[in-house]
Amino acid sequence: LSEKVDSNASVFRMSRARLPWLLIGMIGGTFSAQVISTFELSIGKIPALAFFIPLITAMGGNVGVQSSAIVVQSLAKGNQFNTITSKLLKETLIGLLNGIICSLCILGIASAFSDLRLGITVSVALFVVIVFAAVMGSMIPLIMNKYKIDPALATGPFVTTLNDVLGLFIYFSVGMLLFDL
Repeated sequence: LSEKVDSNASVFRMSRARLPWLLIGMIGGTFSAQVISTFELSIGKIPALAFFIPLITAMGGNVGVQSSAIVVQSLAKGNQFNTITSKLLKETLIGLLNGIICSLCILGIASAFSDLRLGITVSVALFVVIVFAAVMGSMIPLIMNKYKIDPALATGPFVTTLNDVLGLFIYFSVGMLLFDL
């Protein structure tokens, strides 16, 4: 799908190398829209669920990109599998710790501005999304590298798209469970 390019390549060649991944991300964005439309009735019953959509997608994307950057850096340095495996485990543990801290913070914030049930919904969903994003953000560059696809170019769109789609699904599913929808 993409070719090897360096920073001295022409604008056209660099664009040609990046464009397929951007288009994949754009298509993934339509899946995110589909997830939201699937939960339209739930949002209609609890409109406050919509308030936290940007938070869920942004946090999943940020965590995934942070984790993937560490793995891409390890791959670029030529680290061996055992070093990369230890980084995967470490990124998962970081995701767990950051998930706990962020979910407790948002529990307080969301509960203060809305109600406790919404706060719990956002908190639980955010925790799951952060942990998932850390794991996926670590694994996707390894998968790309295995199939000889440049992880530096391809990882971002896959990480953000996957985290957006599944993060929204997780968020609304938790909301449906906790609000008995």
